[in-house]
Order: sequence, then structure tokens, then C-alpha cells
Amino acid sequence: MRAITLALFLAAPLALSATDAQAFGAHVTGVHITAAQLDALQVGTTRQDDIRGQFGTPARREQVGDTQIWYYDYVKIPPFGKNIQESTVFEFNAKGVLVAKSKTNAVGKTGNPLLDAANGK
Repeated sequence: MRAITLALFLAAPLALSATDAQAFGAHVTGVHITAAQLDALQVGTTRQDDIRGQFGTPARREQVGDTQIWYYDYVKIPPFGKNIQESTVFEFNAKGVLVAKSKTNAVGKTGNPLLDAANGK
């Protein structure tokens, strides 16, 4: 009976990790915005408060003339497989209304010196 209990106790972490095997042991930073979430945001109607409420405060912001640009960076480094690096970009007019949105497959500086060095930044 003790052997069965010990086997179940030792197997529990493996069973739990199998449910999310892709994320197990992965280093993740930033906010992951899916394509479906991005598609749901409407240019011309979505406001800054809507995006901040859904995804939180952006990692980076820039002001270019009357346009404010928000960046949501996301990095996932799994123990096996391919790294994911992307940045979701939102542009707003002076009234805070979304005028453009895009997603790139590379990010600028992450703020993590080790990741930045690994990425050549």
C-alpha cells in the first residue's frame, strides 16, 4: 500500500505537467495577445481604456506627433522547441481611439538583460 501511495505522489507532478506540457518549465514574460483577441478590437471604436482594461498597462509607450503608440511584448522560452517573441502594437489618435493595430514576431529590449543579450539587443 505504501508503494502505491508513493508512486501516486511521485507521479502527480508529471500528470499535472502533462495537461500543459507546452508551458511546463517555460520562461514567460510579458502579455500574450492572441490573434482572436487582436481581431476583436475594432479600429475607430476601441479606446485606450478598453485595451488597458483587457491587457493591463503596456510595457512601452511612444508619442509621435498626435499619435500615441503602445507596445505589449511577449517572450516564451520553452525548455524544448522554438522560442516565441512577439510584440503587439496599438496606435491611438489624440482622442484615445484606436487607429491601427499590428503584431510583429520580434521584440525590442525586454528589460531582462539576459534575454536582451541572447537576442543581440
